[in-house]
Amino acid sequence: MKKKPIYLWVLLILSALISATSLFGILSPLPSKEAFRTSHPQAGGVNAQQLEDTINYSYKVAEASHSIFNVALVVLSAILVVVAIVFLVRKNLQYANYTYVGYVLLAIIGSIYSYVTLQDAVQLVHDETMRLGISVISQAVSIFYIVINVLFLALVFYKMWRQQKALAEEEETEEVA
Repeated sequence: MKKKPIYLWVLLILSALISATSLFGILSPLPSKEAFRTSHPQAGGVNAQQLEDTINYSYKVAEASHSIFNVALVVLSAILVVVAIVFLVRKNLQYANYTYVGYVLLAIIGSIYSYVTLQDAVQLVHDETMRLGISVISQAVSIFYIVINVLFLALVFYKMWRQQKALAEEEETEEVA
């Protein structure tokens, strides 16, 4: 009796949720700077320059998330997840694994792209303390996403290796019999 690829179902469901939220994010219109001003009211302890830096940073991040490259990454990622699910439903585990590997590699590229665009947006912040805080947080988040994706990639490669090994052993026992 063959084992069911539960690991791939779990990874694909998580990836489908992430892709769906990303698709909704790029389908929503790009807010104006005025919308950011109304959503960031003047808070106590924040001066006008810090507020303006926050608005400029938020707008630059939103603008980068609606760039052609990012939209292409998100759409292609969603397509890869759907294709992998179709392969998995059709019980073509090898193609489902390969498609998921493609998705994870694309997610790593997306994480690197996000990091680069966040570093560009950080340059708009004039307050050194605020810039350092935003920069450290964006680096930590980017590293976290890359590490998670590498772990997912390693899991899929390990499972693919085990499946190939089991297939070779099965063929070997058939030859002996």
